[in-house]
Amino acid sequence: MATLRLAVIGDVHLQFDATDVAWFNSADYDALLFVGDFVARDPNGLFRILPHINALTKPVYIIPGNHDTTGLIQLAGEIMHNDFLSDLGAPAQKERLEKFRAGLHTAQLCGYSCHELSPQLEMVAARPFSMGGGLNFKKVMRDVYGIRSLADSTAAIQQQIAKVTKPYVILAHHGPFGLGSAATDIFGADFLPNAGDWGDRDLREAIDYSQTIGRTPLAVIAGHMHYPTKHGKLSRTWFTERNGILYINAARWPRIFRHEGKLWRHHVRLEIKDKKVFVVKGQYVSESKVIEIVDPLRCWP
Repeated sequence: MATLRLAVIGDVHLQFDATDVAWFNSADYDALLFVGDFVARDPNGLFRILPHINALTKPVYIIPGNHDTTGLIQLAGEIMHNDFLSDLGAPAQKERLEKFRAGLHTAQLCGYSCHELSPQLEMVAARPFSMGGGLNFKKVMRDVYGIRSLADSTAAIQQQIAKVTKPYVILAHHGPFGLGSAATDIFGADFLPNAGDWGDRDLREAIDYSQTIGRTPLAVIAGHMHYPTKHGKLSRTWFTERNGILYINAARWPRIFRHEGKLWRHHVRLEIKDKKVFVVKGQYVSESKVIEIVDPLRCWP
């Protein structure tokens, strides 16, 4: 198996521009994986990012995050567990989703899908629009994907896993349940007073299923839970390994930031060879300089 190099770009929230495009187009990556949340609060900001996505010359795979195509009313409904508010914005979300899909040139919009990243590696895309805490944006999930419950979602991810015939990774917006309940754990709830495990249970059950049928993924790639943490600005564990699976959270926020007079841009580098992820690095890029972080507990600077 030839070495496959993947760039994972975490929650962008409008921080992706022509400078990023030029850098990634000249880099040695074989594919770029976006874990979603291109925007924040203003769903139409997605269409300001769209030209930059279309300018990328590498293969691009995108899973939508909870901010992508969704409106403020819907997000408020999800936070308050108010289905009326969430459903109220569903028609506009579906329109924006179709407009975004139609506007993409070669980038693939993923969700409950399976993709060939190379002749030796596949990728399964999990639930789109996840924000943790259960099934989100129920009307859109029902109307667009035929998903009515977390059990349906589990089954849909499992169905994609059952299709794979090669080594593979899983791409999700939010990571799975079961990786820790502290605010600084990889998918821990840093926004709750008592923290807690905020991971997705449907994804956890699908991963467990993969192991029972002998199709364990090499890695599960996600974002959503930002680091540094919301309160205290603490480093969050951004990758960890459990039972032979590498779990990655690429949601360093802000993704672009100034430090010591220079502007730095973050992404995660993965290298896969011989059915194994043998390189995982946080990459901080400023012009021609790259700082690499390999400590899973360190968020530079």
